[in-house]
Amino acid sequence: GPNLPKNLIDLDFGVKKNIELLSNAKKVKPNKLTVCVLKRPRHDSIIKILNQMDVKIDFIADGDVSGVISVAYPKKRIDMYLGIGGAPEGVLAAAALKCMECQMQTRLFFQNKDDEASAKKLGIIDLQQKYNIDDMVKGDVIFCATGVTDGDLVNGIKDENDTFISETLVLHKSSKTNKIVKSKIKK
Repeated sequence: GPNLPKNLIDLDFGVKKNIELLSNAKKVKPNKLTVCVLKRPRHDSIIKILNQMDVKIDFIADGDVSGVISVAYPKKRIDMYLGIGGAPEGVLAAAALKCMECQMQTRLFFQNKDDEASAKKLGIIDLQQKYNIDDMVKGDVIFCATGVTDGDLVNGIKDENDTFISETLVLHKSSKTNKIVKSKIKK
């Protein structure tokens, strides 16, 4: 979320240490924190540690980009997002978070040797490199997301008589734009 010390978390510290660091920065006990996690077997070890620390978990079934973005909205009451996801989704989430003055740290996760070989072909030398928001998103950025179905951030497309109604979340870093644009399109 916004307004936290820069470089607060580090993937090399592990889940427990990062929760403790966030807890200290927010001046609350870990059991007062809520972490959003995509409900997948690959996150079982994360969930186990969060449960041991008595951290509240907001499980989501899908929509990891919106789950990540939720940390920027105080009304959502999500303090951190943890998990393994796709690289394109990570860059999308980084673009949104950069617009909202948040932070993020990621690392490529390889499921097999073919994934590693593909990364090397793309010119990635250090397969364990950590990436912060500024590594993933350079300069100014605009993020837009239109809801197709109802989600946590925007409503999906509605069919009302002779009109389709849509909602789009629009974020722009340099102008500090953060709004939902509603559009009506005649059939």
